[in-house]
Amino acid sequence: MATVTLKQIAIAANTSIRTVNRALKGQQGIGEAKRKEILELASKMGYTPNIAARNLRLQRSNFVGVIGYKNIDGVFSRRLNDLVQRLEAAGFYPILGMPPENVEDCRKMLLEWSGFVKHVVLFQSLSEELRNELSSLPQHFISIDYESISDGTSLTIDRSSGVKDGILHLVKSGCKKIFWCGKLASREEGLRKALDELSDAERPEYGHIQAGINFDDGYAIGSDLIASGVDAAFFDTDRMALGFLKYSWRHNIKVPEQIKVIGFDNDTAGQQSCPALSTVAHPIDEMNNKIVELVENAHLEAQSFEFKTSFISRESA
Repeated sequence: MATVTLKQIAIAANTSIRTVNRALKGQQGIGEAKRKEILELASKMGYTPNIAARNLRLQRSNFVGVIGYKNIDGVFSRRLNDLVQRLEAAGFYPILGMPPENVEDCRKMLLEWSGFVKHVVLFQSLSEELRNELSSLPQHFISIDYESISDGTSLTIDRSSGVKDGILHLVKSGCKKIFWCGKLASREEGLRKALDELSDAERPEYGHIQAGINFDDGYAIGSDLIASGVDAAFFDTDRMALGFLKYSWRHNIKVPEQIKVIGFDNDTAGQQSCPALSTVAHPIDEMNNKIVELVENAHLEAQSFEFKTSFISRESA
């Protein structure tokens, strides 16, 4: 059904758009008979006020823009769903969008949002050119886990903290030879931090197997990992770790008795696997609570916040 405009009501009432606008707003400067006629016509024609325009005039908006990834993976899906629930519980309405690759098109999209969106949460990394453009736009931008934005707020994740705690857990469990499997720098940083906290006597033998981050990659390195004689392995992702668990099951390798296993991401599949996968969890609750706080307080100045990951011990380690 087409939206009824002020112009259409004005034509039907044989008056000006300005007069129609005054009547609908209850303003002075219009006769009562004409006001009554316009209101009856508006009701009959099914006119609905433009809430976005009203919010802009009143400097109030319950809409929150969310710029997401083009490819939604398990972690982002959980983060996004949780954020949507928290925003809705606080009385806000999230609008999900994808940033056009063209800088001008993206700027145009955000300008169109500016009539009813005061806050935009950026889960997607943007080009430097586009980030520079954001400072000229009227919204408050909240960047999640990416580059900080001038005049905006940034929330970042310290992924190494949970990895460090996981490695220290393996050492305390008696592991003497630990391999990191993957390629992500933040995982290596966590390993290094753990080793730095240990004395020479406590420090285990450690090594690295370069690999991708998916299920098949974890399965593919299974033979090399077992041949290395390790008693513990840390994987870049839960997907990798689950691939190795399948390799272990097929080759009668007992986890955690023969080798302890830790993943990263706290995927649902890892919680339901057998054995249940020990993992490092993203700070979803803490970050999304902070986003809601920022949205509720429109006058907060631009700030930076960092959130730590946490190690979750389950059956595999």
